[in-house]
Amino acid sequence: MKTNFAQPLTACLATAGLAIASSLLAATQAQAFSLSVAPQYGTTNGIGTGATATLDFNVVQSGADLLLNLGITNTTGTQATAGGATNSSLVAVAFDVLSGVSASVKSNAGSTFTKFWQNVDISGLHNGFDYGISTPRNSFNGGNANGGLYKNQSTLVSFLLTGSSLSAAQAESAFLTGFQNGTLKAGVRFQQVDGSNVGTSDKVMAGVSADAEPVPEPTTIAGMVMGLGSLVAARRKQAKKALA
Repeated sequence: MKTNFAQPLTACLATAGLAIASSLLAATQAQAFSLSVAPQYGTTNGIGTGATATLDFNVVQSGADLLLNLGITNTTGTQATAGGATNSSLVAVAFDVLSGVSASVKSNAGSTFTKFWQNVDISGLHNGFDYGISTPRNSFNGGNANGGLYKNQSTLVSFLLTGSSLSAAQAESAFLTGFQNGTLKAGVRFQQVDGSNVGTSDKVMAGVSADAEPVPEPTTIAGMVMGLGSLVAARRKQAKKALA
C-alpha cells in the first residue's frame, strides 16, 4: 500500500514557509506612515480654525539613494473640530529630515507645489525646519491662496534623499521614530480658511496619532507570498515523484 505523504508534507512546508516569511517581513518590510496636521499639535490661531491635513511619508529605494514620496492632502471640513473650519487653501508644508541627510526635489509633475525652500521658519509656530515645499510665492510665510489644495484635494512631491546609508525600510522607521519623539517636526500653512472661527490664515503643526502603525508595502507582501507559493509547488512535485 502506498502512503500519500504529499499533503502533510505540503502543509508542513506551508506552515514553515509562512513562519519564515513572517520573520523576513518583520525584518525588512517598508513602513509607510502618515502624520496628522491638527490644532492639538500646535496652532497660531488660538484654539485653531480647525484647518487640518494629512502628510503621507513613503521612502523607496532609488539606486544608491532614497526617494521620499510626500503625499499632501487637505482634510479641512471632513471632521468636526473646535474651530469649525469648513474649507481652506493648503499652500505650504515644512518638514525636517534625518540627521546628515540632504533633500532636493526629484519630481513634482502635475503639482502646483513647485517652490522648494531650505531652512524655513513658520512665523509664530516653529523656526528652523530643514525644508519646505509650497505654491509659487516670494515668502514662505506670505503670499495668497492661489494654487493651494482645497478640501479633499491632494498632491504628491518626490524628494531625493542623499547622504544616508540606510535602506528604505530603515529610513522610514527612523523618520517615524523622529516624529514620534519630537526630534523631527513638520508644519503646514493654510490660507482662506472658512468656518465659525474664521481666520485669513492658520499655521498648524503635524503629529503622529497614538494609533499610527507602520504599513507594509504591498509589493513586499506580494513578493513574500509568491516566493512561498513557488516553494510549496516545487516540494509538491518532488513528493509526487517520490510516490510514483
